[in-house]
Amino acid sequence: MAKQNGEIAVDRVLSVEEGIEIKQRIAAQRSLKQWRWMGNYGDPTEAAAVANIDPPCMAGEVMFTINGNLTPAWMFY
Repeated sequence: MAKQNGEIAVDRVLSVEEGIEIKQRIAAQRSLKQWRWMGNYGDPTEAAAVANIDPPCMAGEVMFTINGNLTPAWMFY
């Protein structure tokens, strides 16, 4: 499995709970906001749920696409 930024494998599908844990752990380690690969989710509502968890992503700080049955997500936090 290839990893982007050493955090999440690009071909891994995450649950909302896993995405929240990863996001909070990364945010606690870093103080500078930047774009981060946040993995694949089963649908856009799962990616949005992770984006809304503390630290919340504001307007324009979430990007995701639909790739078959996956929703790859990038978040700025």
